[in-house]
Amino acid sequence: MNINHAHLEVAFSLSIDELKKQNLPAHLKKRWARAAAKAKERLVEQPFFAWQPQALLIVSVPSDATSEIGCRFYEANELTCRRVDKSGLCEAFFEGFPCWHRAAFLLLKIYFGETSANSSNGVENEFSPLEKNCQPKLTPLVDTSANRS
Repeated sequence: MNINHAHLEVAFSLSIDELKKQNLPAHLKKRWARAAAKAKERLVEQPFFAWQPQALLIVSVPSDATSEIGCRFYEANELTCRRVDKSGLCEAFFEGFPCWHRAAFLLLKIYFGETSANSSNGVENEFSPLEKNCQPKLTPLVDTSANRS
């Protein structure tokens, strides 16, 4: 699937704006911002995903720096991220941190959301109904002990 770069950039900007409004510690805001930036980059470079409003199935092509061979498949939503090709959770999610897979889900939720097209440049830029739905979802799970069992 080809991603509209301008529309994705609008979704990214909106997510970062909402993140700044969150009542989160600075280190978690920084992690979410990095996860969102990585998600935006990956969605452009590797647009291999299946989107549903409830879940995102996304393929991650490992970099040359990793010792693992082959693609990885993740299923992410607002609350969880798990690796589909192996049993278990996404490593970052397992450790209680934001992952780029969940950030990609949130970006695509804004990207594919119902918006009003009142933009002069052709990019839909009013995501206010969706922003309200996404705002509390940006917070990571605080208690990671449930993830380990």
